[in-house]
Amino acid sequence: MVFEIASITAPVWLLLSWGVLVGFVFSTVGAAGGILASVGMISVFGIENPNLVKPMAQAMTLVTPLIAVPLYLRQCRVVYRLALLLGAGGVLGALLGSTLSHTWLSDMQIFKPVFAVLVFFIAAQLAWQIFRSNSAANVLTRTMRAAEVFERQVRSGGGLCDKGVVCLQATVRRFAFRFGDEEFAFNPWTPLFTGMGIAVLSSALGVGGGFLLVPFMSIVMRLPMYVIAGTSALAILFHSLTSITNYVRLGIELDFPMLGFLLLGVIAGSAIGPAVSKFIPENGLRGFLCVVLVLIGLRYTGLF
Repeated sequence: MVFEIASITAPVWLLLSWGVLVGFVFSTVGAAGGILASVGMISVFGIENPNLVKPMAQAMTLVTPLIAVPLYLRQCRVVYRLALLLGAGGVLGALLGSTLSHTWLSDMQIFKPVFAVLVFFIAAQLAWQIFRSNSAANVLTRTMRAAEVFERQVRSGGGLCDKGVVCLQATVRRFAFRFGDEEFAFNPWTPLFTGMGIAVLSSALGVGGGFLLVPFMSIVMRLPMYVIAGTSALAILFHSLTSITNYVRLGIELDFPMLGFLLLGVIAGSAIGPAVSKFIPENGLRGFLCVVLVLIGLRYTGLF
């Protein structure tokens, strides 16, 4: 099938299959969805315009959050004020990142090596997660206590919101919430500026930003994973939509027929991931993805 705006010819089955892969990986690992979306458009389908690749790839990563966020909200697993702070900073960062990228990363010969650096970074992050999970000590921290309380609530069949996110305090200097009978607090300015920085990078390279938001909330803010997924997804919605809109404002015309087939695949992959991933060793999937990303990075740097 010919796609005039993208200036490529691609079979529909391949578009659907790549969309399934992106949705499956993103819903299973929680990262690398935008990376695989961009790799597909550049290396599999042969799109030569980086400024078309970026918003198209970000559009593909929007599907999973759109499906997941309402579910997380019903389960009281979204710290929506934190998501709004990350998203507010992300709107400013996305405008800056997409505008700069439209000018300075419009040549594929420049975009590929810069993109390769990001790929290597995510591969290193996945490798670190494998090492960390294998060597982590079973120390009962506040985060783990909150997770265990929530897990007991799930097993008992009780209302999830009884142990879910509850706002305790919201001021310009301190925000506090309770989850699983534990209190968590942070300075609102930290996620605001962090969201801005992450959005500059993610919008410039056409990725979702979850690969940085998730470790920030997990390692720096020390929040339970039960609230991170939904909170990160809601924040990504804000700056990805801003970035896509700004690329269109700057004159980039999206190839909607091509994007439509890809999105159908992403929807299917996002549904398959949660159902199948429980049968796949998590570190095995991360390890395989890490190797694939390293090979992609080496290819884009011209080393082989």
